[in-house]
This record gives sequence, C-alpha cells and structure tokens, in this order.
Amino acid sequence: MDRLIKLELSRLNVHLPEKRMTLREALSSSKPEVMTRNGGKHALNREELEFLAGLLPEKNWNELQLPILIAFEPKFGKSAARISGKAGAYVVSKILDKEEAEELLIYRPEVAILRKKLPTTTQYVFIG
Repeated sequence: MDRLIKLELSRLNVHLPEKRMTLREALSSSKPEVMTRNGGKHALNREELEFLAGLLPEKNWNELQLPILIAFEPKFGKSAARISGKAGAYVVSKILDKEEAEELLIYRPEVAILRKKLPTTTQYVFIG
C-alpha cells in the first residue's frame, strides 16, 4: 500500500522543478525558468520576481528558492499547508500580513490569496 501511495504522490508532483533557482538568479536571467521533473519548463513571471524583490532585502535574494513550495501534508489536514525556508516564510508572511517565522502554516483562504498574487512563483507539493 505504501508503494502505491508513493507512486500516486510522485504523479501528483511531476510539475515540480528538478532544481529550484534563487531570486537573484531569476532576476538576472533574461528568461527565468526551471525544468520540471517531467521534462517541461516552468517560466517565472518577471513582475512577480520584482514584487518579491521589493519584499525581501537584497542581501537575502540568494536565500529565496523559487518557486516557493506550498506543502500539503496529511498531518495538517485538508485545510492547511506549510511554507518552509526562512526567506520563503518571510515573503509569504509579508504578503499575508502574518507574524514572521522560520516556517509558516497557512490555511486554504490564505493559500488562495498567495496563489492569486504569485501564480508562477509558487507551486503546490503533496507530501505523504
């Protein structure tokens, strides 16, 4: 049964990047994009990158990995997701007007707000 669940999770996560890029790398690229696990390309919108650059001090641009992953895990139930990484949690806390933390737990209405503001620089990840 565990093998079947892992297989299904890997199918749900084929859209994820093979390797993420930093905000600094994305801003300096003429065509910011990451390669996905299924061999496709995922482009990052320049306006979103500039918005993120305005939220995060320049000294931290190398710390923000893009796309920011919105992790859905069974232990949080169906209504919550986790944002990991200090820089990612920082910008998400700024966008959602939440208290800063090393890791954030956000809820469905907040996920919707975040995805609306950052459709190309955030992605869902499903964890078993």
